[in-house]
Amino acid sequence: SLGLKTKQVDYSNAFVQAKIDGEIYCELPQEFLGPDNDGQYVLKLKKSLYGLQQAPRLWFKMLEKSLHARGFVSSKEDPCLFLSDDLIAVVYVDNILFFGKSDKVINKM
Repeated sequence: SLGLKTKQVDYSNAFVQAKIDGEIYCELPQEFLGPDNDGQYVLKLKKSLYGLQQAPRLWFKMLEKSLHARGFVSSKEDPCLFLSDDLIAVVYVDNILFFGKSDKVINKM
């Protein structure tokens, strides 16, 4: 046993937090516009939405940037594994497992 402490974090609404890196437009639902509208209105998205093909990748890029800013280095063997001097982070979709030698070190995240 390595004697590591662990903490699991589940990010609520993770995919809608990431900014979009291009231009994406969507039509408004007919129920929103009413029967007299011919569907000519569209919205330019500023942030990702669940259901967008790019949503998981945009979320991961945002998370990766944040972890790198906190001193983590991406593993060369697994892009979902991040290492720092005193912590290990493993990412699966919008969940992260942190491993460290003490709860204090983990809770600093």
